[in-house]
Formats: sequence, C-alpha cells, structure tokens
Amino acid sequence: MLKKIFFCALIIFSFVLSGCGEEKVIGTPDKAVLAYSELVTTGESANLAAAGFSEDDRKNLRKVLIEIFAETFKGVAPLSDASTEEIAQAFYANNKAKMTFSAKIKSDDKSNPVVELTATPLDVSKAAGKVNDDMIALMGMVGKLKADGATDEQLKENPEVQKLAVVAFGKYIGSIPVQEEKNFEIPCEKVTGTDGKTHWAPTDVKALVDFITGKK
Repeated sequence: MLKKIFFCALIIFSFVLSGCGEEKVIGTPDKAVLAYSELVTTGESANLAAAGFSEDDRKNLRKVLIEIFAETFKGVAPLSDASTEEIAQAFYANNKAKMTFSAKIKSDDKSNPVVELTATPLDVSKAAGKVNDDMIALMGMVGKLKADGATDEQLKENPEVQKLAVVAFGKYIGSIPVQEEKNFEIPCEKVTGTDGKTHWAPTDVKALVDFITGKK
C-alpha cells in the first residue's frame, strides 16, 4: 500500500519542478534535501523556500497525496473525505514522531554538490502485508454490506464503516517501524522552482525516496 503512495509522490515532484533557470541559486542544497525528505514523509517542512516550494505547492502536494491515500486503501474500504484526512494525519504524525532528519554538504561543487542526509528511514517492508484484527473486521463488514447491495457511496456515508476504517488503517500506519540512523549521499542539481527562481534539488529524487522508505 505505502509503496504506491511514495511512488506517486515522485510523480508529483516531477510536475512541481523543472529544468534549470537563471544562474543565481536560492537556498542551499542541504536545506533542499531536507525539504524533499520532510515533505514526502510529514507533509510539511520549514525548508520549503530553500527548495523552491511555495505554501500553495505544499497544500497542493498534500491534497494530491491525500487523494492517493483514498485510492490506495479503497480496495479494502471506500473512504470519505473526512476519514481520508484523518488517516493522512495519522500517517504524518507517525512519521514526525519516529523519523529524524539532518543534512550537511559533503562536497560543495558549484554544479553538482553532494549532500549527506542522516535519517532514521521507515521500514516499509516490515509493514507490507500486515493485517490487524480491525482490518479483518473491516473487510468482513464491507464484504457483507456489499453482498447486501451497498454501493461505494453508501459505504462512504456509513459511520460504522468509516469509524472502523480510520481505526484499522491508523493501526496499520502506526505499525510501520523505523530503522536505525543511516547516512545517504545524494548529488544535487539546479532546477527552476514554481517561483521562477533557481534552487537546488536532488538529482535522483527516486533514490532519495527509496532511502527514506527503507528500500536502499
């Protein structure tokens, strides 16, 4: 489930930033790497401006990620907007509580500086396939209601289904552990932010996200 969420986050980033613009670079590569790392895992960052992200970008990225949550979990139970928001909040809160990030410039190259990110990556593989008792109960409830003719829209409006979905998916998210602190070196490049100015960004965002989610 979560792999799909992080994969879609990569696509979102590709729409926000593009190739290099003017030569004067705003921000520093270490702050930019922190912005990417924090935004994809916690939905916010104090370093947005350094990476060329505006507050509107943050809100739009978060909105799309919430839509991805709804799409990802609908195979188990269709979610109302309110339930999806609660689950997304649980996801971000879990990551904020468990994950740590720090970054320093390892190589201060003018074109492709290298940043060393120190983090406690998620261990998504240990959460994959985990089904808690509430999720089993949810699947049984949804299956019975669908067998009785309930539509997805009716399930979204069913308070019992939605309450159990929030609990079940919240527990699933809460079960995602983090690994011990690790270091990851990532080269950066110049990109144009939505502000039209040049900022630093990870050359390989997928590699960064793979590291954060424990795939590296």
